[in-house]
Amino acid sequence: MSEPCGERTFSIEEVAEHCGLPQSVLRQWLDNGLLEPLRGTGARFGFQAVGLARTLCELRRAGWSPARIKARWAQARRVVADPAAALSGLVASVGAGHVTVRAPDGRLLEPSGQMLFDFKAGSQASGANLPRLRSPRDWFAIGVEAEAAGRVQDAARAYEHALPDCSAETHFNLGNCYYEQKRRKEAAAQFLAAIRCNSAYAEAWNNLGIVRGELGDRRGAVQALEHALSLVPHYADAHYNLAEALSSIGELGRARRHWSAYLRFDPNSRWAEQARRRLRSPRG
Repeated sequence: MSEPCGERTFSIEEVAEHCGLPQSVLRQWLDNGLLEPLRGTGARFGFQAVGLARTLCELRRAGWSPARIKARWAQARRVVADPAAALSGLVASVGAGHVTVRAPDGRLLEPSGQMLFDFKAGSQASGANLPRLRSPRDWFAIGVEAEAAGRVQDAARAYEHALPDCSAETHFNLGNCYYEQKRRKEAAAQFLAAIRCNSAYAEAWNNLGIVRGELGDRRGAVQALEHALSLVPHYADAHYNLAEALSSIGELGRARRHWSAYLRFDPNSRWAEQARRRLRSPRG
């Protein structure tokens, strides 16, 4: 949702920022075949790749090397066909003495396909008890999988179950799901919650600005978007969104500066021509 509309793509710099990692780590993952850019985009990544990068980041924090991740991922795909689901399912192996895979339906599996009885996650417990017995990390992984698959309502429920961990990413993703469901006020509340967890979360400030504008708080939108750019001055989408917000309150001179900045940072996107039309028009 960080772009004005349409499918979001990310540069390697943006993916690195979202994960809090140096670009060199992501390039190592690219070299090892753990991440792949979207075809025909040069070096741009889709939402699913960002989800994969976050999972890779979690495994890396647990001490897993790229070679180990690649080998275990291959094992996981024997029992979970979807690559993203197989990778996120490997998080269940962190801290365990052997490889296990969390399937999208909640089952805990060995690479052979043998199902394990999972006391911690309660995979054989009743549906009423499941939110309490699964960890927030498990629910977050389920939410990422559902969101990447376009199951926004399922993703929102999973993120809601994950909320006790007070994760900025959980609040942010839940805000995006609420936004997709046209629940604008609830989305704004979640973006604010993400910012309370991490005041330097530029994307949360950007999305808060979008929602504030759509709720009629145009000055508030400008303030949020300006803050996003104070954190990440080269944030192309925030420049575009700030230009739109400034235009809506009649500040065309400032708006033009941000449309121009957007074109400097992202001249070949689907929104570049719209920015050029805005700059050519005397009325913005």
